[in-house]
Amino acid sequence: MHLAQPILLASDGWPRCTAGVPHPSVLIELTTNTRTTRTGFCFLRACAVAASVASVAGSTLAQQEQSETQWEREHGIQHEKRLLDNKFVAVERITFPPNNEGFGYARESEPARIVFLRFRAAEQDATALGGWRFEKVSFFSREAGRMIVPPGAGAFRLVNIYLSDQPERAPVADDAVKLDPKHNEVLLENSRIRVVRIHFAPGESGPMVDKRPRVIIVLTDSHATVTLPDGHSEVRDAKAGTVYFGNAGRQATNNIGTTPLENVVVELKTK
Repeated sequence: MHLAQPILLASDGWPRCTAGVPHPSVLIELTTNTRTTRTGFCFLRACAVAASVASVAGSTLAQQEQSETQWEREHGIQHEKRLLDNKFVAVERITFPPNNEGFGYARESEPARIVFLRFRAAEQDATALGGWRFEKVSFFSREAGRMIVPPGAGAFRLVNIYLSDQPERAPVADDAVKLDPKHNEVLLENSRIRVVRIHFAPGESGPMVDKRPRVIIVLTDSHATVTLPDGHSEVRDAKAGTVYFGNAGRQATNNIGTTPLENVVVELKTK
């Protein structure tokens, strides 16, 4: 997924100008406060330039990527494009510096579905998770329309999960949310995903449950064991900020560490 040319948000939070680069497989509508423009990108970056954006329709893909990387570097944006990439999801992480100018997401045509997880920098906050405080999760689709993030004074981070194929149907008889609501809080749910915040205090454990295919975003350093249906236990250590994919299966979790185990899990619903 590639970024569009920069836009500048007006004082009311809407984009002041747009520009796009054609992409052979994606058609997107960028709606501004004055018109709707079609382009081949779904992500609009922050912009500190008020001048008109020149057309780059003739640029090659390599030139586009080089331009994007240079623009991000100039504006202190860290863009990790391939945290995870398989047939179900592609995950990127974008970190914006303080006093950003704001940015927005265009409306993408089918089959695009994007899950956004937003974090705020919290270096001075003793309760922060890995230096970043998890704030919210949002789901963006063609039906959802446009989403604009207004300018802000503090640094923030997005973990973006692009959904593609759905996994094959698998049994979820022992649902963790139903069997163990103390440790599993639903943050968002629709026909494609369920986002669950998992919390185990030190020494706490949960029952044997069924797990869907899922993206796991680790919020805290953790030291735990996972027990499988055959009784075998595995030690699972994780660092805050890690993003990984978990396959469907059954397991029971036990936090054997001295700190809370905190994850946000984006479960993928099956066909």
